[in-house]
Amino acid sequence: MNIKKYDILNKNRSRFYIFSLIITGLLLSGCWQSDTGKKDSKLMVINVLDKSYFEDCHITGSISITFEELETRMSKMDKSKDYVLYCSNYACMAAPTSVKMMQNIGFKDVAVYPGGIVEWYQKKYPYQGPATMEYLKDENEPLGEDDDVDVPTVSAEALLEKMKKADLLS
Repeated sequence: MNIKKYDILNKNRSRFYIFSLIITGLLLSGCWQSDTGKKDSKLMVINVLDKSYFEDCHITGSISITFEELETRMSKMDKSKDYVLYCSNYACMAAPTSVKMMQNIGFKDVAVYPGGIVEWYQKKYPYQGPATMEYLKDENEPLGEDDDVDVPTVSAEALLEKMKKADLLS
């Protein structure tokens, strides 16, 4: 009789230990990690260029949503996140136009990085891809005061800092 009680206790203990191991594993793997974890999931950097340009050279940690895809994808995007959109260079209007579209449907924290991948590449900031396209070597200067795009902007240096804080560059 004592043996049966002991066996039951062992089964209950082993169930408890297995349950404890599962919970510990989940906690250590980050499945229940809060928003204050290492990654700041609130920042999204989006390249709005065609896929071939993205594949050739893009900011490390950025994602590709082409200008043509953006309008249909916006309805599924989290409006509480911080978005920075970019395209090729200062003359490209796809990113500023995209920012305006997002603002018009209620996105609050959305800005354009006007220098684009050309400026980023020329500053030798972290990028991915073979970077073989010639446009990356073109002169890239701000358009001037007359060409007001009327959207929030972020400089290369400010974007680099935001991305470091969000741990998107690793």
